[in-house]
Amino acid sequence: MENINRTYALRRRINPPEAPPMSLALSYPHDPATGVPRPLVSEAVWAVAAQLRAVVARAASPWALSTNALVAAVAQLEVNGRRIASAWDFGQPVHDTSGRQVLGVFETDPSTPGLALVSVNRRLIGDRPDLELSTVAHEVGHIVFDAPPSVAEPTRRYRSVTVGPNCLDGASARAERRANEFMGALLVPPRQLHLRLVARARSERLPMVHAPHRGRPGSRVLPASTPPDALAGLTAALAGDFGVSDRFIAVRLRRYRLIAGDVP
Repeated sequence: MENINRTYALRRRINPPEAPPMSLALSYPHDPATGVPRPLVSEAVWAVAAQLRAVVARAASPWALSTNALVAAVAQLEVNGRRIASAWDFGQPVHDTSGRQVLGVFETDPSTPGLALVSVNRRLIGDRPDLELSTVAHEVGHIVFDAPPSVAEPTRRYRSVTVGPNCLDGASARAERRANEFMGALLVPPRQLHLRLVARARSERLPMVHAPHRGRPGSRVLPASTPPDALAGLTAALAGDFGVSDRFIAVRLRRYRLIAGDVP
């Protein structure tokens, strides 16, 4: 397929750089022999995302990450003691193994163990910086969790992310669900989202209630009776804060239970 040939050409052009001292080291439960992640609950995936987010430079906003800063942060990683480099291509159309255009592709190849090849389809993304950012964050999730096994056992791994209503929260494969959960917590973490939600709800004088949630301890959440138009306004404002889509925020509000009675 076109994208496979192109990424192989990219691999031939880019040699993994000599490993410098790592500025970013991530860790999570894994098989020490293979590097394969152990099954991780959502909170464990969020914790790994928090490790990365803590070192990604944020110049323009205290809340939103940028594509360039995120790509730069993962150029060289150490994940569970294994060195991972990444090479990115944003300039070409990207297709999956069936020939369909997709938003992004992550690959590893036996001849370059420890190198992750990532292609992002700017032609399909168009004028949607929020969609580009979420695509990049999803592919970073694959780098963090799916690239380390290629160091111990060089094999070809291939993951693609498609356009559709399930791209944020409806993936069926474990690796895709994990990359989505990582993406969500990296771009819109639970505590930071809760903090902004409380601040914006107070400014709008919206009522809040005590209920179980996964955000900031002791803070209240929105009641289920929040008027739809008020909720839509809050969602849009929060999307602007974090540089993502309204749908992205709606998914994270549900995942973190920041609306009372909402089931994640």
